[in-house]
Amino acid sequence: MIWFLVCNAVPSRTISVVYLVVKHLALLLLATGVAWPATVDLSGNARDPFASPAQVRVFVFVRTDCPITNPYAPELRRLAAAFSGVEVWMVYPDASETPDQIRRHMMDYSLPGHVLRDPHHELVKRSHVTTAPEAAVFDAENRLVYHGRIDDLWVNPGISRAVARTHELEEAIAAVLEGKPVKLAETHAIGCSLADVQ
Repeated sequence: MIWFLVCNAVPSRTISVVYLVVKHLALLLLATGVAWPATVDLSGNARDPFASPAQVRVFVFVRTDCPITNPYAPELRRLAAAFSGVEVWMVYPDASETPDQIRRHMMDYSLPGHVLRDPHHELVKRSHVTTAPEAAVFDAENRLVYHGRIDDLWVNPGISRAVARTHELEEAIAAVLEGKPVKLAETHAIGCSLADVQ
């Protein structure tokens, strides 16, 4: 109905030009790998986490119902405070989780950074992650330089070490800030599958 009214109110030549401009802009965005934001904030507004400048961008994919995610809250707070020039995002890929559940989860565990919902798993795919909690690190040019576990605290879903022996996420962040290549670009994360919440 709206399109019908527009067609009758605006000369057809103008409509054709507008259509061609929009079409070519969409094709240009696809060709350059730029996509419309598929992630949203807690108000449901589209949010592009790559829009702001940052030396390092860290995404931590979490689920409110994952018992392995929550014990990482102190480590995530420590990492967020330890580095400047780093933008931290807590990403919730479960479309069934409500904004109120997410707010409560962030508050209960004092999780750091910005909050983002990824109901269509576009950021999940771009980050190559499969598990919660799992981290993805992007450099200033928005290139994925690391994805995997936060550290090796968990041996399997039922067994954890007293303390972590390795700190892959911290090392990846430090390497990017120092302008060095990340030594280990991919690790296996222990946690809750994200395939369950597609």
